[in-house]
Amino acid sequence: MCREVEFDELGDGSARTGGPLVVHVLSDALGETGLALVRAAAIQFRRESVVVSRLTHVEGMEGVRRYLDRYVPDGSATVLFHTILDEGLREELRQEAEERGMATVDLLGPSLSMLERLLGEAPMDVPGLVVERESRLVRSIDARRL
Repeated sequence: MCREVEFDELGDGSARTGGPLVVHVLSDALGETGLALVRAAAIQFRRESVVVSRLTHVEGMEGVRRYLDRYVPDGSATVLFHTILDEGLREELRQEAEERGMATVDLLGPSLSMLERLLGEAPMDVPGLVVERESRLVRSIDARRL
C-alpha cells in the first residue's frame, strides 16, 4: 500500500530507518500516470510500506537538482520514477541520478520509443494530455472467458 506525502512531511531527506520507503515521482505534467503506476506496484506490499513524493511540472534539471538536494541528499534507499516526455531531459535525469547513486525507472520512454518505431512517427511530446477512460481505441477481452 502507499500514500502520497507533502514535501513538509519529508523532513531533511535522511536515510530510511525502518519506516516506510519514500519514492519519488517526477513528471513534466501532474504526475498522475507515474503515481498510478507506483501505487499499482506498491499495493502488492504490506500496508503503508511505500510513501510517494511527487515533483510536478519539471521543465529542466535545475528544479530537479534543487528538489534532490533538499529532499534526497544522500541518494540511497530510494528510487526516482519518472514520466518525462523529452528524451534529452530523460537522459539528463538518468545521468544525474547515476552520479548521485540513485536508481531511476523510466515509466514512459520505452513505450514511446516502441510506438514511435512501430508507427513510424514521432510522438507529440505534449505534457499533460489527458487519457480518456473509455476510449474507442481500446478493446478488452477477459482472459477468464477464453
